[in-house]
Amino acid sequence: MTSPPKHAPSRRLWPFLVVPAIAVLIAAVIYVVDLSGDDGGAGGSAAGTLPGSQQSADEDSTLQPSEEELRLAAQSRLQADLDAAVGEYVAGLEDENFYASVAVDDAEFQLAYEGDVQHDTASIVKVEILTMVLEAYGTLDEVPDWLLAAAESMIKDSSNDATNQMLYGGTFDDGHDAIRQAHIDYGLANTNPNETEQWGKTQTTAVDQLRMLELALYEGVLDAEQVDYARSLMGDLADSQQWGVSAAAAEDETVWMKNGWDTRDAMGGEWVVNSIGVIEGESEEPIKIAILTGGSATDDEGIERVEALAEIIRKVVDTDPYA
Repeated sequence: MTSPPKHAPSRRLWPFLVVPAIAVLIAAVIYVVDLSGDDGGAGGSAAGTLPGSQQSADEDSTLQPSEEELRLAAQSRLQADLDAAVGEYVAGLEDENFYASVAVDDAEFQLAYEGDVQHDTASIVKVEILTMVLEAYGTLDEVPDWLLAAAESMIKDSSNDATNQMLYGGTFDDGHDAIRQAHIDYGLANTNPNETEQWGKTQTTAVDQLRMLELALYEGVLDAEQVDYARSLMGDLADSQQWGVSAAAAEDETVWMKNGWDTRDAMGGEWVVNSIGVIEGESEEPIKIAILTGGSATDDEGIERVEALAEIIRKVVDTDPYA
């Protein structure tokens, strides 16, 4: 930084400045002459610059990382921690049939392990169907009472019959075509409907499900009243649905979530078990989590594994990557 200009000394002071100036000049000459020989191993540079530890901090300012560089380094550290922790857990199961994908967004960092690998949705697709219906009617007041009742049963109890009413009960001319279009409209880049009208066999990714949570539980596609309604359903699940992402929450934290599970004949009867949700969603740093798994021998085993993964994810995102 350039020093601010100084006022020139008064001419009446020049006689008093001459002697000190001459003394400084003589000292400088002696110093230069003294350095002209061997430096005695002291490490002085030929250019006469001071050692790096004595240089001006301003001269090294370009070497300091920017805030964005620090953030990217922190993101890389957390991503490496997530990869290692989830990878170690999956490997430790010693179950060659089991596979898992996770994604998490804590409002500062978005991380994923196999986040773009497609899985069957099972019942987590009901969050998208709820969003579609609420959007189609424009306001909550316009939704027929029978559909509101179906929505409550679909989310809180995970009723498949209620889901069929929501998707095929008359809101849409063609429910299968409507959900296909919703994947596109909602920006779910790697989510595809099943060739049949089996909504539970929709293919999706953990990363896409983070986006679906954002659309269903925060204003944008839905208005404030619709969002509050979706939160009220996903925050008050039946006792049989109280598992999954909630395993990562502290006792006093709020959770909005939806789970999904089903067997697959193509997998020899093994289980798809998924959970998506948001912890402390009204805070400044909500934690959105999506966990998709396949290959468990039973639904109980799948639930146990999903909850273990939820706890692993929370431990990673609670780490201070700047420390």
